[in-house]
Amino acid sequence: MLVEKEVRDELLKVLNKIKNRTVIVEGARDRAALRSLGFKQIVTVHRGLWETAEAVEGKAVILTDFDAEGRRIAARLNLFLRNRADQNMRRKIGLLFAKLKIKTVEELKTIKGDDYNGEISTSRIKIHNIRTLRG
Repeated sequence: MLVEKEVRDELLKVLNKIKNRTVIVEGARDRAALRSLGFKQIVTVHRGLWETAEAVEGKAVILTDFDAEGRRIAARLNLFLRNRADQNMRRKIGLLFAKLKIKTVEELKTIKGDDYNGEISTSRIKIHNIRTLRG
């Protein structure tokens, strides 16, 4: 579907824009998914949320999951980070996730193609979607 491809392409553009920024994720699998896409400055919530916020230098993108727990964590981190959290970027990514029916950061690992050269491609999203449809 053309619209889905356009949404995927927009998500890939956004991810490429933030891959050199500090990103906060919930766990090890989220961290691994982002590392496989070329992200380097990843902070994992493995301690208390206050301690996580304290570990962040400068501005950060909160990329916790877009389920109830992830939204709760993001809201608390926003409070602790104050103006250092890029809330607009989280909103933008959340809208794109919703359009693609993605809720977890871990699902992003499906978008890295075999031809990965520093830019994110969509070949694995297509394969993932076909496998999902087949069950």
